[in-house]
Amino acid sequence: MITNLLSSKLKLVLFAVFFSPVLVFADEQDVFNVIAGVNRQYDNNLFRTSASEQSDQITTSFAGIRVDKPYSLQRFKFDLTQTAYRYQKADYLDFDATEYKAAWLWALTPYLTGNLSANRAQSLNSFTDYTNQKLQNIRTTETRRFDADWSPYGNWHLLAGLTHYTLENGQVFQAESDYTQNSVDAGVKYVYRSGTTTSLIMHDKKGVYDNRALNASNLSDTGFDEREVEAGLNWILSGKSRLDVKASYVDRNHDHFSQRDYARPAGSVIFVWTPTGKIKVSVNASRQVASFQTNYSSYTTRDTLMLSPTWAITNKINIQASAGIARRSFDGQSVVANTDREDTEKSVSLGVNWTPLRSVTIGANLQHSKRDSSLQNFDYKDTAASISSQLFF
Repeated sequence: MITNLLSSKLKLVLFAVFFSPVLVFADEQDVFNVIAGVNRQYDNNLFRTSASEQSDQITTSFAGIRVDKPYSLQRFKFDLTQTAYRYQKADYLDFDATEYKAAWLWALTPYLTGNLSANRAQSLNSFTDYTNQKLQNIRTTETRRFDADWSPYGNWHLLAGLTHYTLENGQVFQAESDYTQNSVDAGVKYVYRSGTTTSLIMHDKKGVYDNRALNASNLSDTGFDEREVEAGLNWILSGKSRLDVKASYVDRNHDHFSQRDYARPAGSVIFVWTPTGKIKVSVNASRQVASFQTNYSSYTTRDTLMLSPTWAITNKINIQASAGIARRSFDGQSVVANTDREDTEKSVSLGVNWTPLRSVTIGANLQHSKRDSSLQNFDYKDTAASISSQLFF
């Protein structure tokens, strides 16, 4: 009922934008705003298969509200969005997502600040990993977080945080099973006069796999402990460039089956260059380590290099492009005979946004991706094109 109501309102809003002579303007400084939009995408390989490719057209319609209210030293934020995903052929994948972000940016004094937040997100599990094409598998994640930043000694900041995180799949997904995780963070940060910052943070996480029984035959565990030490540097090189570096070491241990354990380095280096007010270039090199439990792997290591330039042709038209390459290895002890899998992923995209009015944005995007795998039947090529319109008032 809510979805139907939002869908009806969305159609009326879009009709008013494009056909009404009365112009509605948005101001990002407003306490309350309404956002709505429609995206139409053509995907020539929906299920990311190497053979029997199936194309489809997906219509995504959304409507929501945004609240941003400062009060003295405090700030209150709330975003609520209802999104309808509709597939022209594979209509059994249709679903409605309810997502929100709520945050209280609190401050007891200018030297003791923090955040109290709650987020919820929903999406269809990507067919790059989830291979059951006959079942709809919706992933729902929820995060509750409290953190504090205390700077009693000028440039030195003491950091602390508590996070409660849950992941729930609509269908069984052994590689990335449902789990609940609680984590405690503690660290220190130093802020230089130039704005450059350095930090050292420790994360201590305790996870429990939900809806999963202990099973020695496929090494399905019931829980894990994970510890991560993270060092960071946000370096303001000049007025036109900055460097963001993170280096961490992740050590994950499972309750019963040490075969699923791993200890690996991870991190990222991001360089951002803005030679002019209209051009921005970002280069991102990263290594990500994540649990991925199958019969032939316990975790994945993903090394990525991405180039992302943007160009504001005018104050109403801007172009974004990206090109990336990644190597993803599936590591860890195997349940069955050792099976080495390594994927090479390449992607390029080009998009343009036009803002004829402050409250209206129209966009188009074209992207192509390709995966070459050392295992048979995991290769694919995919091309997707989309057009979108968004109203913000």
